[in-house]
Amino acid sequence: MNLLEMIDKRLIAFELDADNKEEAIRKICRMMYKADKVSDYEEYLKGVNDREIENETGMGNGIAIPHCKSDCVKEAAFTLVKLKHSVEWGSLDGEPVDYIIMLAAPNSAENVHLKMLSDLAVRLMDDDFREKLKDATDVDQIMRIFKK
Repeated sequence: MNLLEMIDKRLIAFELDADNKEEAIRKICRMMYKADKVSDYEEYLKGVNDREIENETGMGNGIAIPHCKSDCVKEAAFTLVKLKHSVEWGSLDGEPVDYIIMLAAPNSAENVHLKMLSDLAVRLMDDDFREKLKDATDVDQIMRIFKK
């Protein structure tokens, strides 16, 4: 799996305006739906919210990785979204979130979401990668960051 090849410009947003976690999730789920990565907005939103109820996905360092594995997902995808304002997320470090990487994975035996999560987790442990990603201001910068 190559995350660089999976980057979809329609799923990248800078300065997304959301007042809270719930609004951010709704807006980002809508991005997935509009990009035709999921067939049913409501089903996908419910899956992401159910996953958040099970275990909040704020990873620390201002980043959350909400995700959903569902039959409504047409193809594996992920968003890269910088929020206009930080929001409370229930993160491991107790800090608010300002960057959201939302994953969508089809409900298949391959467990694509686990591979995506693993790859992203390894990358996000690298302080340089994480800070460059959060500081990026355009899609080309993001592409270069994922190439390295």
